[in-house]
Amino acid sequence: MFNLVYRSKARLGISQDAVQQMLEAARSYNRSNDITGCLLFYEGTFLQYLEGNQIKVLRLFDKIKESDMHTDVEILSHGHIEAREFHDWEMAFENFMGTKHQLQYLLLLVSSYIENPKNPLQPNPTSINFWHVAKQLLRAKATF
Repeated sequence: MFNLVYRSKARLGISQDAVQQMLEAARSYNRSNDITGCLLFYEGTFLQYLEGNQIKVLRLFDKIKESDMHTDVEILSHGHIEAREFHDWEMAFENFMGTKHQLQYLLLLVSSYIENPKNPLQPNPTSINFWHVAKQLLRAKATF
């Protein structure tokens, strides 16, 4: 199993509808290619974790880099993992708009990484522990 984490800047003026359409297309593609993961969107920055077969994940990442939805695509980490972190989701998603008390910890981690990438709070998006925390918090949010 392989994982890849990247960050990118959303193109200026991207609408919530465009993000939602992209998310629906991603979920469909991921379902048919046995890829799972999580997409976080915070103040114009995407952070995405992808996992699955290495060739399929890298092929998807090539498509992602070509998308006009964003710029400045940068790999944060990649490597082999023992098991999927997001096995239940083709693509978990959080937009961090509005007040969501159950996600304040995750918001704090994401904002610290984006606003101060040289000294972010730990864990940060380059670590598997961050994505484990993200999964637990998103799962808990879904039950509210």
